[in-house]
Amino acid sequence: MYLISRDGRCGVREIARDLKLPVSTVHYNLKRLEEIGFIERGVDGYIIKRGLKHERYIVIRRRVFHRLFIYSLFFAGVASGNIILLILHEPTIERIMLIIISLIASLLFLYEAYKDLKKIRF
Repeated sequence: MYLISRDGRCGVREIARDLKLPVSTVHYNLKRLEEIGFIERGVDGYIIKRGLKHERYIVIRRRVFHRLFIYSLFFAGVASGNIILLILHEPTIERIMLIIISLIASLLFLYEAYKDLKKIRF
């Protein structure tokens, strides 16, 4: 995730310093990622392999978020807005159905993001 957010070549010491981790820990994990095929070592440092599908992630202000998590937040916002409108105005069946469907969509996207992130844990 750090390499995705940096969008460039990074060395072991630079990563260790920025993440406040021991160099040995960072080196071990980078070697493991290299063995798996997620990253490759270049002259200037480590980079993400071109074939790696990192389009599942969105970088916002140098923070990495799973795309499905962003979708989940969108549907949670739709549900929240309609709950507020439900409180302020007379309830309608359409509004109640929209809240239910939005909450279900939000939970499904959140669950799928969790499953996807759980798969890449070592």
